[in-house]
Amino acid sequence: MNELERDVPCEEIHDCETVTSEDESWRRDLIETEQRLQALAEHRALISERVIQSVSFSSDHARLKPDDTLEAVSSAYAVLRWLFKLSEYREHYRPSPYASRFLAAFESSPYLRQVSLEPAPTMTREEARSVVADLNQRLQAWYESLTGPDFQYERRKSQRNSRNNEQRFQALVTELQARYARLQIVRVDCEYTQDSRPEITYELAHYHRERLLRRVRNDYPSLVGYAWKLEWGQATGLHYHLVFFFDGHQVRQDIQIGERIGQLWANDITEGLGRYFNCNRGAAQRYHFNALGELNYHDTEKRQGLSHLGRYLTKVDAVAAMTTAGRTFQTSQMDKASNTPTGGRPRQIATPIKRRTPASGHSPQQRPIL
Repeated sequence: MNELERDVPCEEIHDCETVTSEDESWRRDLIETEQRLQALAEHRALISERVIQSVSFSSDHARLKPDDTLEAVSSAYAVLRWLFKLSEYREHYRPSPYASRFLAAFESSPYLRQVSLEPAPTMTREEARSVVADLNQRLQAWYESLTGPDFQYERRKSQRNSRNNEQRFQALVTELQARYARLQIVRVDCEYTQDSRPEITYELAHYHRERLLRRVRNDYPSLVGYAWKLEWGQATGLHYHLVFFFDGHQVRQDIQIGERIGQLWANDITEGLGRYFNCNRGAAQRYHFNALGELNYHDTEKRQGLSHLGRYLTKVDAVAAMTTAGRTFQTSQMDKASNTPTGGRPRQIATPIKRRTPASGHSPQQRPIL
């Protein structure tokens, strides 16, 4: 078993609780900062000398009274320097291509370091003009760094990851359809209750998912494959989309299976912290491209829906990628069987999936139309 397939022992749950609601607060700050950086990069604004304000009438001393640009720069500096240079949170977050280059340009700024700790200092007008010029020089350097090929390469990395993940999902589907003439496909969205959401860290969500997948594997010998995606939403926080593939010759009742998995997540795995949405209930009416329920080998319409579902699951979630330290998508792996059919109607082969891990409560929100 490799490291990614390792089950998390129960005693490690204490390590999952080292970052609680404060983690959620910093996650939101990081997202807002990323939005500010992207807005700055789009408009390429500089700081006007009008920010230099006299401390009193006819005084030669002044302070910088932030305009929108200086406020955005000061705020971004304070958040990014704390997260990625000073705090223990740097182990949980990954700076975006915008943020890493911003830090490189502004980290050594004496003025920003000072105002991140105390109110804006008083200085002579000449000193104030020098500070503004220094900040604008750093802004120009940051803007210039966003035009280089390395920046574009990093930005496209998430798109490449998305394509690779989609290929992995489709490869799993192709392999399953080659081995099983009939599949039962169940999707459960596993979330957390509104009250518990601020306390959920990536490590705790990972632990819950591992436990859920382990339980589903143990409870359903007919499970032949699965895929999951981790997302973060402003309203929902960290949550999982899980798709399970069952041998359709051994199980029916996909809706009931979805309910049991959901209840397992909500009541057992998360011990009441979770809620769920059973996507199989009413799937034919909800989803324009429905892939859930029974899939026969020659059902071209549902196979098209499965391709659409794969694209949805592997779509880039920039927030989750930036605010989590580990994987945000994974599929099960299948052992290669020597007796895979080469022609005719695909037949069943009792091949266990390789190990990975699980999730479960009902969500009242309306689900996206896939």
